[in-house]
Amino acid sequence: MIGLLGLNHKTAPIKVRERFVFCEEDVKRFVPQLIEIGLNGAIVVSTCNRTEIYFDYSGTDIHGFTDTIETKLFEWRRSDKSVSAHFYRKYQEEASKHLFRVASGLDSMALGEYQIVGQLKDAFAIAEKHAINSSTLIRLFNKAFEAGKKVRTQTELSKGAVSISYAAVELANKKLHNLTSHPTLLVGAGQTGELTLQNLIKKGCSKFTIINRTFEKACELADRHKGVAKDFSELENELIKNDIVIASTASKKALITKDMVEKVMIERQNKPMFFVDLSVPHNIATDVNDLENVFLFDVDDLNAVVDETFGKRQGEIKKAEKIIAEVVNEFSDWQYTRNLTPTFQSISDNFQKINKTELEGFMKRQINNDGEDASLYADHITNKFIRLMIKNVKSITDNGRKKEYIELVNDLFNLAP
Repeated sequence: MIGLLGLNHKTAPIKVRERFVFCEEDVKRFVPQLIEIGLNGAIVVSTCNRTEIYFDYSGTDIHGFTDTIETKLFEWRRSDKSVSAHFYRKYQEEASKHLFRVASGLDSMALGEYQIVGQLKDAFAIAEKHAINSSTLIRLFNKAFEAGKKVRTQTELSKGAVSISYAAVELANKKLHNLTSHPTLLVGAGQTGELTLQNLIKKGCSKFTIINRTFEKACELADRHKGVAKDFSELENELIKNDIVIASTASKKALITKDMVEKVMIERQNKPMFFVDLSVPHNIATDVNDLENVFLFDVDDLNAVVDETFGKRQGEIKKAEKIIAEVVNEFSDWQYTRNLTPTFQSISDNFQKINKTELEGFMKRQINNDGEDASLYADHITNKFIRLMIKNVKSITDNGRKKEYIELVNDLFNLAP
């Protein structure tokens, strides 16, 4: 069975979400613990807006095992049970539907945004790399990518979609009115950082500096967009020079602290500063917002900008939901059909046994002993009956959903389960 344990921007604030962020090393160490106690495999999706554990379990009590996963997760993150209410649990069709909606951009803060596809592919690749997935999860995620592609090509949901990086730049533009006159510092040179930079340039920002822990990456991004790269050691000096600071790194602790900004504001003679933190966990300490003339916004503050385009695409949402429902049924059919595999194997084995027995008797009765023709005929008729039987069993059992009918077929043909 497929299960999902997760939380996202709809169910938990950043202060809770940031406790459960997973990097590749975390996944590599955490999931094998679950496999050791009975899980077939798991894929962990972890972004600024969500942490979701998709898992494959063959035991009889998937609900009880989900309790075990949650307990181990809380122990792993040294968290108490008080945050349990922020988590959701989904199983089978409900879990696959949720994943397909995520892959289509329907469950994102920024409706229709495309960045989530890359994040899902990264999660899938990590599970592949460390051999912690399963054939069912591989099929599940491939169908998710298929659903996402269909929604984007068959609807206009992504047309005019607002990304988090776009929303951050829009918010800065609204607050400061004119980005062209404000020097901007970008902390982080990853995918989100580059998308943010592209949106800044579209808004007329030409004075920007890029800082990254890996200086070479900062230089590459600066060269592509004709900006300036600085070493990470220059962070505090660059804060003095820039009015806007947008942070988006994978750091698990704050890179910009209240003490640091207090010193910077003295050097700036208290000239206003505008911070946007796109990272989870926070890259900018939340208490900098307590300082005079310092304004800090995080990803949860971007909802208002993002929601402006939501109402305009209600019709496209309905089209997307219909496509997703179809793909959910396709995956469900495949999953339930696997229940029939032992039955189909038994049918095949029994017919092959009949074929061998009947052919031996047939050969003894043949005057001309034309064994080659008899063998070809027996194989043909046997395979024909096998295909017919499998087709009928699929139909009768509703692709394996009706387990009582599977047992009936086994009893009817005296087949081993």
